[in-house]
Amino acid sequence: MPSARILIVEDERQTVDALRDLFEQNGYETEVALSKQVALTILQERKMDLVIISSTVQEISGVEILYEIRKIISNIPVIVISNQKSKRLESSFMKAGVNVFIIKPLEPTFVLQTIENLLKARFASVVTKKTRSYSKTKK
Repeated sequence: MPSARILIVEDERQTVDALRDLFEQNGYETEVALSKQVALTILQERKMDLVIISSTVQEISGVEILYEIRKIISNIPVIVISNQKSKRLESSFMKAGVNVFIIKPLEPTFVLQTIENLLKARFASVVTKKTRSYSKTKK
């Protein structure tokens, strides 16, 4: 699998450092956004393959950030991490289009496996689309 770029949208320094270290040790490139505006700017200026959002960033709901992200890149895989286990919160994120909702504390092996699965699915769909369009033009 090609090296993937992950955007971490989180304002809790300890979580940012732990995720960045985990991802970079496993061959992923990371960008960090400590606010909604920085996250949106990064997504507009750079190619990212996956986004991880905290359920709240600088007192802004992660759902609001997710809606804004979907306006920029509708099909990017998104994982939400949260301090609280709440069916209502999880449901609101699912309705907004999150792929996976994870409760802290984060289990590194689970997080890495989840990312790998989402990226495989994303890259597979891109390859399938390219192959289909190539096949059509070949005929």
